[in-house]
Amino acid sequence: MSQALHWTAYYERMEKNAPLKIYYPLCGGGEECIFVCPYSDSIWEVVPIKVDLFGFREKVRLRPFIANPEACKKCYLCVQACPTGALRPAEEEIKHPSFVLLYNALRLPFKKRYGTKFVFRKEHREKFKRNNWPERYGVI
Repeated sequence: MSQALHWTAYYERMEKNAPLKIYYPLCGGGEECIFVCPYSDSIWEVVPIKVDLFGFREKVRLRPFIANPEACKKCYLCVQACPTGALRPAEEEIKHPSFVLLYNALRLPFKKRYGTKFVFRKEHREKFKRNNWPERYGVI
């Protein structure tokens, strides 16, 4: 677990060369973004990252990372599927993370394509559990 980097290191890497960036304190780890990406095998990886939620209880969790940003076609399906608003185009800043989380949580039931039925699918629930408590599932 000590080999895991802090989330800001991954955020800064994406900020330099990726068309998207993930604000990891908001990321739930359900891998909805990877699921909808038509090029997921060539773009995404799930890596152990030290994450905290608004500065509390830092833990190593598994999170999606854009390992090969040059393969991204900028279709932004992953951004639409993100239930928390953590994933966004690189040019968009997250100014108030708690507001972004609240806004996206309230908006989720009204999303036509990627609403609550999509987010609460069995595979996303299982990935959420595995990625947020990897020590329980023997992943880390």
